[in-house]
Amino acid sequence: MTHARGRSLLVVLLLTQFSGCALLPKGKPAKRATAVPQPLLIGTITLVNTEQNFVLIDSTNSPGPLPDAVLKTRGPDGAVAELKSGPVRRRPFTIADVVKGEPKVGDEVFQQPQ
Repeated sequence: MTHARGRSLLVVLLLTQFSGCALLPKGKPAKRATAVPQPLLIGTITLVNTEQNFVLIDSTNSPGPLPDAVLKTRGPDGAVAELKSGPVRRRPFTIADVVKGEPKVGDEVFQQPQ
């Protein structure tokens, strides 16, 4: 009698385990969302020279930008400007030329990851 009960219990356990497979969705597996690389915070603008059209970026708490990288700024009001980092670097400061827009002191500077 105990063998018959043991087998019955084993069959019931196996059936309950396989019934979970019936609940899985059929068809192709769902596509995973590909992660879009987020811009890296490079630093903040500490000086704007409007006459010579360049800015000084302080990247004390972040990695400095790559040379000749296209950078974007974002101010508290949402204004955006485009910069191009120059070869002049003196850690933690970098000089960048203003390409478009009007950057302001305190604007955050971002670089798109490579």
